Amino acid sequence: MDLAAVGFVLMACLAVQCPAETSGKEVRIEGKFMLGALFPIHYSKDQVCTAEINEQDGIQILEATVFALRKVNDELKKKNLSIGLIARDSCYETNVALQHALEFAERRYNSRSVRYDNCTCTSSVANNVIGVIGPPRSKETVPVANLLNLFQVPQISYFATTPELSDNVKYKFFKRTVPSDMYQARALVSILSSLGWEFISIIYEDSNYGIEGYTHIMEAAEDAGICFGFDKKVRETTSDEEMKEVVNDLMKKENTNGKVLAVLFMQYAIAYRIMGLVDTIHGTKNVIWIGGDAWIGREPPSGFENVINGAIGISPKTKKYPGFAEYFKELIINNPHNPWFGEYLMQRYNCSTSKKSSCSNTKMNDFKELLTAYNVRNAVYAFGDAIDQIHISLCGGGSTGVCDSMKTNLTGELLLQFLANVSDPYQSKFSFVEGRDGPVQYSVLQYQTRQWTETGTYNEDKLYWNSGNRTEQETSVCSLPCKHGDFRSRRDTCCWDCKPCPYTDIVNETDPYNCQACGTGWTPGLLQNACVAIPVKHLEYDNPYVILIFVLSSVGIVLCSIVSVVFVFKRSTPIVKATGFETSLVLLVGILLSYISPFILVSEPSTASCAFFRIFLGLSYTLAYSSILSKLMVYNRAFDLQSSIKNKTIQGQPLLHRNICTMKTALVMTLTLSALHLFAIVFWIIGDTPVTVVSYSITRESAIGNRSCIDLRNFSYFVSLGWSFLLMIACLVFALKTRKLPDGMNDSHEIMYCSFTSFILWITFIPLYAFSDNKVVKVMSLSIALVVHGTLCLLCLFVTKIYIVVFRPEKNNKERVMRTTPSRSRNSFSGSPHGSHAGDKRFSLALTLEDKTSTNASRKPSTACVADDTEEEGEDYSATTGTLPFKNTAMIDRSEKFSEEAQAVLDSHMTSVNSGDKLLGNKDDQDSTGLGDTMRTTRVNGNIPNHEKCDEDKLSPKDARKISNLQGSIGFKTQGELRWHSSRKSNKKNASSENIIEEEKQQTESRRLSQSLPEVNLQNV
Repeated sequence: MDLAAVGFVLMACLAVQCPAETSGKEVRIEGKFMLGALFPIHYSKDQVCTAEINEQDGIQILEATVFALRKVNDELKKKNLSIGLIARDSCYETNVALQHALEFAERRYNSRSVRYDNCTCTSSVANNVIGVIGPPRSKETVPVANLLNLFQVPQISYFATTPELSDNVKYKFFKRTVPSDMYQARALVSILSSLGWEFISIIYEDSNYGIEGYTHIMEAAEDAGICFGFDKKVRETTSDEEMKEVVNDLMKKENTNGKVLAVLFMQYAIAYRIMGLVDTIHGTKNVIWIGGDAWIGREPPSGFENVINGAIGISPKTKKYPGFAEYFKELIINNPHNPWFGEYLMQRYNCSTSKKSSCSNTKMNDFKELLTAYNVRNAVYAFGDAIDQIHISLCGGGSTGVCDSMKTNLTGELLLQFLANVSDPYQSKFSFVEGRDGPVQYSVLQYQTRQWTETGTYNEDKLYWNSGNRTEQETSVCSLPCKHGDFRSRRDTCCWDCKPCPYTDIVNETDPYNCQACGTGWTPGLLQNACVAIPVKHLEYDNPYVILIFVLSSVGIVLCSIVSVVFVFKRSTPIVKATGFETSLVLLVGILLSYISPFILVSEPSTASCAFFRIFLGLSYTLAYSSILSKLMVYNRAFDLQSSIKNKTIQGQPLLHRNICTMKTALVMTLTLSALHLFAIVFWIIGDTPVTVVSYSITRESAIGNRSCIDLRNFSYFVSLGWSFLLMIACLVFALKTRKLPDGMNDSHEIMYCSFTSFILWITFIPLYAFSDNKVVKVMSLSIALVVHGTLCLLCLFVTKIYIVVFRPEKNNKERVMRTTPSRSRNSFSGSPHGSHAGDKRFSLALTLEDKTSTNASRKPSTACVADDTEEEGEDYSATTGTLPFKNTAMIDRSEKFSEEAQAVLDSHMTSVNSGDKLLGNKDDQDSTGLGDTMRTTRVNGNIPNHEKCDEDKLSPKDARKISNLQGSIGFKTQGELRWHSSRKSNKKNASSENIIEEEKQQTESRRLSQSLPEVNLQNV
């Protein structure tokens, strides 16, 4: 230890270059135990002590120490103990403080001298120094603490607050009566936050005190949301030009109220230098100064009272030092223990020390006590209480004086131990926190009416305001807070512009500079600062649109049921038979599914409901279109037999089996087409089980989640409906091909209209469904499409028939069913233009076969003719006879050699035409007037007999000519024909040339008419 001490002393001597004694002055108070003290009695400049007296931190603190020491000695005298004092001037200079500290430390070695080359450092004091008080500033305290720690000399600072000194290992022998700047930074930030000052500037000193304080302030400010728009580090040696630049930059940082708030975390002299420049250049009317304990609570220099008016800051807990003000005011010019007091009086009151009379009458009535003087008292009390406790411990409680044990064992370690346990010495409420730092207690001071006023306190991380002394302050922000839903777009360090976030995002307090999107299933709340869960619903039954769909579907179900009942009870009537009873029931089932499907679609979504809707949606269209298509295909095939008969019978080939053109065939085709689609849907359900999903609809006004089947999120329904769409297109094609059928079997116009309207509906429905993200819109569009489809089919294909069956039963007969309207009979399937003749007169020929049991082996046909001149609309002969009308009428030339199979088919079909057995129902329902009774004539011996219903003599020339042409075209010559020819020649002579031309045209048309084959009536069609 000795060698180390010697080495450090040598280095210290080199550092200070062994300066001469500053003034040779010191405060010396004798005692059995000596305390060293380092006070900044004078200010310094350029590292040299000046003549300017430091009235507050120098003279007042020195006298407060002497006053406290007197109080302690008054108690120690009872035990014949006393503590002395050696106070030196440190001048706020580190080198000077180190020099005096070395002298104090040397006394631990009984006035030993150390020589290094030509330099000798000695002590002029014989008594040992047990401890040191001061210095006040951290800048000088840190190196002094290092030195005294090496010599194990306990040190107590009354104002050094740098957090560095809290290191118990590095600065083991250091203690202080004030808290660390770490707590001071928190207290400052707490004040700023409480006042709503969020936009601040800070200038700090380039020293341990300033740098450590700045670091802790910034850390605490970040947690409190306080922003420092300007920060700058300065030194005592900073030039005036540089300082002016700092000041100009500072004054640019105005808040929204046009004021500048600045924290000055630095020593007293630098702080007032900056404030003076601001007042000179810009004025301080709009400046609020905020400070730390280095200058807050100290009286400003003369002339700065208005400059710092309203300044606020903190200082370690301040209390009035009882009796100190009275003591100080009673001090006289010839103060025996203070060699600098005369300089103070001369500087303060401008009295000359050389003329004692000029200062003897000076009264210090304007004295203002330094509020931090209380802290130096605690340091003196701590040493006094420790000496007292050591004396009790080593010498016994009843002994007096310094015993031998105390003389031998009083070491720095022992004193340090008792100092850590000091508690409320001499009735003062003071103790070291964790045996090292002063209690975390601060006074919030504000300069009002030319004095510092305590407006609050800060104890243990809690701020308390004194309501009576606190003045209201305006908030300080660089930019006004953004309204809800707006985020901050940073413009400067602490300034921003407010910009709106999307209505789907939020802005929370933790990150006001960014918009944050809510996750799936969440939406911004009303204030757009937090996400709330989106309520998940499905279409409720009280929804007006759902109610409308349900009403329409219910009406459709009722109507469909009524139609089904009517068809079942009237299934034996001609119109129902001609329509096809079995296929009509299948069609009604498809329509019924169309009306039922919306109930399933609107119900609460589940796996079962989604699966059922797949089935119902597909089959509702498929059953309808497959039944229509099958019936149309059978009709088309049946009436195409005329071409088959012509081609195959002439070539001697067998005809197709007649059972291929029955309603049973149509029913089988319908069920087959529907079964294929049903199997495909079942496989779809098994391979891709439907599940429910939630889709969210978020608008600025509201947000809602809709649960629906997953199929609504894609186009899978379109794949299922593709088969139905193909069937619908096929219905359109076959409706065009069968548009010339008899009225009772001809639904082509209605089917075309229904299919075409459905096609338009699909074109409208697909874009609405495909391009809408709203699942409610998709559900409603599907439901409407199903209802409209069912209604179209019901209206187009059944309403007319139900009306006739129920309200006009007189039209429900074979004649009505089998008639062919003029618009349909003019153009035949074969393209002949002779479907009508001479206005609305229709001409029909019926072909009959003789009974199969006839003995005439040649089975020569007989012919019958009739001329129908009726003008009644909607009537023709075929309806009267119950036979299928021949659109190209002619007599079949029996001289042609038909094959036996062709002859059998013709016999069968002609028998059906004559009897109406398969076409119009059972024989019991047919008109008793058959074809043979109405228009059949039998050929006898190859001649046309004189008959009553077709008398050639009674025929008009025009009708007779038609019969003659037809008979001539197949080789029959009769007497009636010859008479007709003679009559024709006579008439031609008397006719004009125009009539001759007209007659020739009619003759040509008749020949063309006779070349085509007759249409054949089919069974069950």
